[in-house]
Amino acid sequence: MAETLYGGQAVIEGVMMRGTQQFAVACRRESGEIAVTCEAVPKVFRPAWQKLPFLRGAFSLVDAMTLGTKAMFWAAKIAEADIPKAEGKNAIRRAEEIAGPALGTAVAASDPTPAGAPAGAPGVTDVAIGGAMVTGLLFAMVLVFVIPNLVLSAVQAAGVTKTWQLGLIDAAVRFGIFFTYIAAISQMKHVRRVFQYHGAEHKSINALEAGGRENLTVAAARAASRLHPRCGTSFVFIVLLLSTLALAPFYGLPTYIRVPIHLLLALPIAGVSFELLRLAGKYRSNPIAAALSRPGMFAQLLTTREPDDAQLAVAITSLETVMDAERAEQAAAENLGGSREPVATVA
Repeated sequence: MAETLYGGQAVIEGVMMRGTQQFAVACRRESGEIAVTCEAVPKVFRPAWQKLPFLRGAFSLVDAMTLGTKAMFWAAKIAEADIPKAEGKNAIRRAEEIAGPALGTAVAASDPTPAGAPAGAPGVTDVAIGGAMVTGLLFAMVLVFVIPNLVLSAVQAAGVTKTWQLGLIDAAVRFGIFFTYIAAISQMKHVRRVFQYHGAEHKSINALEAGGRENLTVAAARAASRLHPRCGTSFVFIVLLLSTLALAPFYGLPTYIRVPIHLLLALPIAGVSFELLRLAGKYRSNPIAAALSRPGMFAQLLTTREPDDAQLAVAITSLETVMDAERAEQAAAENLGGSREPVATVA
């Protein structure tokens, strides 16, 4: 059986880690205690063709968004339970809402929470998760597709028609929006802490991948890099780049035709981007792969911050929890004569 590649996501005051069959969320409470929950990754029936290269990327993205959104729900309620004042709860909610899209998730303005949250809290519903994901996707489409195409229409009306000029403007607008958004939200206290936990997530996974579970200590994680080639930020960077290249043949079309074409290309672009991300993670020691990964890794400098030891301990707790759950799941499958299908996750 292939080795499990663990991935995860930062949440409010914590980290979500996932494996093939299980995912865990660990959050630091106001008391200093680490609250932990672990659940099975929802099993979704899919025909075999949806697991083929260049098709699996889009569906893996949906899976990642679903789990990430569910983890954000749980973590936000844990944080809100420790804050007595309404202003503090609102600050957590605002941070959750605006950090979500940067991490590949979206959280609705009001939401229930899964098992493991404070007593009396209801469970997360599929409707809540689905609504939050739709909101996040619409937000992303406006930023990545609609606004750049409107800018292109404006510059074309002003007389700019050469493809290379339009390509440069298109790329500048897309990446400008992305970097400006990240820089703006990072000014918020709670978002900065989410970015620190993002760094803790990467450091713990890097420590694990460098030396196995015995290397999964705060000291080893502290010495590891806060950047990782399978990061969702790198994925977004690749998507933005490929979106610009894919749109180039359609620059001459009217906006009302160009935008729908671009939206139709979104899933294929996500599929190709996912495969490139997997290759970057698989061959991270290869100089060519490392060079191609560098722009996306550079972008991670904006969405990660150096964590403190307490934050590293939370990330390690989450990772160890999911590893223990995966081991138990594997033992159960072997006793029943079954097997697990390895998956690649976004770090």
